[in-house]
Amino acid sequence: MRLTIHTLMLSAVLACGSGSDGGNGNGDDAGGSGGIDAPVGTGADAAMTTDAAPKPDGIEGCNPENFTLQQAPPPEVMLVIDRSGSMLEPGSTAGVTKWDELEAAVDFVANQFDASIHFGLLMYPTGGECSTGGPQVGVGANNAGAVLYYISGASPAGGTPTAAALVNAASSMTSLGDPMSPKFVILATDGGPNCNYFLDSQPSCSCTYSSSPAYCCTAYPDSCVFGNTCLDDSGTLSVIDDLRTNDGIDTFVIGLEGTAEYVDLLNAMAMSGGRPQAGSTSYYPASSQAQLQSALQAIASSVISCTIDLGQAPQAPNDVRIWIDGRQVPRDPSDGWNYTDPTNTQIDLSGAACDTLRDGTEHVVTATFGCVVN
Repeated sequence: MRLTIHTLMLSAVLACGSGSDGGNGNGDDAGGSGGIDAPVGTGADAAMTTDAAPKPDGIEGCNPENFTLQQAPPPEVMLVIDRSGSMLEPGSTAGVTKWDELEAAVDFVANQFDASIHFGLLMYPTGGECSTGGPQVGVGANNAGAVLYYISGASPAGGTPTAAALVNAASSMTSLGDPMSPKFVILATDGGPNCNYFLDSQPSCSCTYSSSPAYCCTAYPDSCVFGNTCLDDSGTLSVIDDLRTNDGIDTFVIGLEGTAEYVDLLNAMAMSGGRPQAGSTSYYPASSQAQLQSALQAIASSVISCTIDLGQAPQAPNDVRIWIDGRQVPRDPSDGWNYTDPTNTQIDLSGAACDTLRDGTEHVVTATFGCVVN
């Protein structure tokens, strides 16, 4: 058997979900008996090229198969935003409220990742106390404008019915979202959860994490009061765990200014959600607009996958080349690309290549595959 390399260039525009990289260039990779030419053109020009193979050289039987890079569905992320009355308190900048800072941070990040992530929005409560309905914006493509429209028009008031908000967010995502898309919740709150609608038969809620136990909301909606010194800790943790275990929805937790009293609970919530950050706290503390924006960017980037499904194994797995935006990506498991397992049906991107895919913008990904001639 001898190996003849004919190149078939396939391209995919990756704006979200799992991605791959590609590149144009003259760098060398693991080779066979023949060289592989780099794709002609970059960007949109490269995307139009469907056959970069050399002319037949008289060898019969070399028909490169049409391997297609399969882009995974984009991640769906529901922003569950605490709009309780305390969000009107001063933020880190003079003359600016915590709500103003949250609006600015969400504006920046939602627009940055609008092409890569399907966002939704659920602000809670929806009334002046503890009532909480469904999302203001269901998860979907190009939702940054809609998300900011509702945030900018909202006025903080009421308590913090976190458990109910998470239940309603998950219900919307599982019933209306794409069943094939990975799903996540980003919870941003400036206080402990209260207003538990699910404790009607109990005289009081558990207050393990509160320094001054008093009361919490035990009936919805008539008997509901703010209960701001008693936490619905066990109920909220149970909901977050249920979302992950039964609905496949992981939860990221951001603690805004005002949550210092609830560090232990927020850490426990982040751990239950399955997406704790590395460091001294499992949740993401954000006491300023800059810190909140940084936390949102880190979270948004992390939900974009760098795994690509090739659909089937290439005939010549050592003669596959990957490019991102016209720049060749080396085959390197720590900073480049490599197969995920011996079946050679998926590749993982790592290092700078993965970082590129996760920056929120569109990228042109190309690949060439060799064929085996008997």
